Amino acid sequence: MSRKHKLRENVGWIIVAIGIGMVITFIIPIWGWIIAVGGGLIYIGWYLIENSHH
Repeated sequence: MSRKHKLRENVGWIIVAIGIGMVITFIIPIWGWIIAVGGGLIYIGWYLIENSHH
């Protein structure tokens, strides 16, 4: 394997790693917010059910 080919391969892996890092950084907070909102909606629903039997 030539030195030039090895350099290209390393640059490719660096680009892939940066891309995966950016995707994970973007997706994980979104899933966290979705879970938090879902939990909040469940809590509100439970609260409404408990207090609607008057």
